[in-house]
Amino acid sequence: MRTLSVFIFVAFATLYCEGAPKTVCYYNHKAFKRDGTAKVGPEELKPALSMCTHLVYGFAGISDSGDYHIKSLDKELDTDKNKGHELFKQVTALKTSYPDLNFILGVGGFEDQKDKEKYLKVLDDAKDRQKFIESTVQLLKQYGFNGVDLAWEFPVNKEKKESTLGSLWSGIKHTIAGPKDENPNLRKDHFTLLIREMKAALRPDKYQLGLSVLPHVNYTEYFDMPSITQHVDMITLHAYNFRTPERNYDEADYSAPLHFANGRQEQQNVNYMVKWFIEKGAELNKLILAIPTFGRTWVLNKDSPRTGLPPLKVEGPGEKGTIVQEEGFLSYGEICSQLASLTDANASPTTLRKVPDPQKRMGVYAFRLPNKQLKQEYGIWVSFEDPETVGVKAAYAKQNNLAGVAIVDLSMDDFKGNCGEKYVLVKSAKHHLK
Repeated sequence: MRTLSVFIFVAFATLYCEGAPKTVCYYNHKAFKRDGTAKVGPEELKPALSMCTHLVYGFAGISDSGDYHIKSLDKELDTDKNKGHELFKQVTALKTSYPDLNFILGVGGFEDQKDKEKYLKVLDDAKDRQKFIESTVQLLKQYGFNGVDLAWEFPVNKEKKESTLGSLWSGIKHTIAGPKDENPNLRKDHFTLLIREMKAALRPDKYQLGLSVLPHVNYTEYFDMPSITQHVDMITLHAYNFRTPERNYDEADYSAPLHFANGRQEQQNVNYMVKWFIEKGAELNKLILAIPTFGRTWVLNKDSPRTGLPPLKVEGPGEKGTIVQEEGFLSYGEICSQLASLTDANASPTTLRKVPDPQKRMGVYAFRLPNKQLKQEYGIWVSFEDPETVGVKAAYAKQNNLAGVAIVDLSMDDFKGNCGEKYVLVKSAKHHLK
C-alpha cells in the first residue's frame, strides 16, 4: 500500500511538472555588443533566469555557401574562443547555477538576412534537409544546448493597405516581403518533413524541438498543424508587430492588441491568431503566447491629431533610442523612465503621456506632442506593453489553457531596474501564470 501511495504521488508530481506553465525567455545575442550600460550579457541576465523555464538564444542561421549547414550569424561573438567571446558557451555555462533551465538555440528569427530563399530551398531536397539536421545536432552537442527552436524565415504577407509614398516605400516593402514562393503547398509538405526528421534526430539525446511562428508569416499556407504539432515540444506564436512603422508608415495604431478593434483588420490581434492555431489542430499544452518587451514608435507632426487616439496620422518611424538604437523601436526600459499620467498637470512637456486600457483589450500607448516653445518640431507615439498588459496576456494564456508565454526579449525589459524592480515584465508574466 505504501509503495502504491508513493507511486501515485510521484506520478502526480510528474504530471504537475509537465503541465506547469512555461515562461520562455528570449535573448538576442546582439545585446551583448551594445555600448556601455546598454549591454546585456550572461551576468545581466541572471536576475531574470530564475523566473524562466527556457532561455532561447537568438539567433543562428543557415550557411550561405550552399551546403545548408546551420551557422552562427556572428562567429566572433558566438564561437570564437581566441578573438571573440564564445558566447554560446558563456550562456550554456549558466546551467551550473540554473540546472532546471532549458537552453534552446533559435534559428532564423528574421535575423538571417542573406539569401532568404535558402529557407525555402533547403526544404526541397531530403539530402539538404539532412545536412541541416545533422549539423544542428552536432552544434547542440558541442555547445551544450538542450534543443532548437525553428523560427523559420518563410515569406511574409504584405500589408493590405497600399502606400503612395513612391520608390522609397517600394524598397522598404520589398525588404519586408522577402522572396515570393511560387509553390507554398509543396513547401508546407516539405517543412512538415523537416519537422518530423528533425525530431527523429533529436529524440535519442532527448533534445527539445520548438517551432516559432514569426509575425506576418502566412501561417495558413505553411503550417500543417495536425501533422506538425505531434512532433514538436513547443509552438510559440509571435503575436505582435501587427502594426509597425515599416508596414504602416503614415498611420500609427496598436502594435499587439489582444482583441479585435472595430474598423481594423480583424486578423491583426492576439486572440485571432491563437484561436486559428487551436482550430487547426495545435495542441493546447504546446502553444506559447509571445509577449514583446519593446514598443513600436511613430513620429507625430503638426498634422497629427492632438488627442493621440489611434489610429492616427503620423510620419514614419520614431527616432532611435539609446538602447535598441533602431528607428521605430524603444525598449520598455527606455519607455518607462519617460512616462507620466495623462491627467498629471505638473508633468514635464518632455514626458510621454500614458493612456491606459481600462477594458484590457487593446493595450496601452503613450505620446508626446510637437512643442514649438521647446523647439520640438516633432513628437512621438508609442504602442507598448507594461506590467499590467503583460499580466493580462499571461492571464489570457492561462484562461485558454495554453502552455505558457514567451518574453521577447529579456534585453528590452527594464533589466537595470531604472523604473523599480529589474525585469518587471518577466515578473508580471510569471505571477499571472500561477
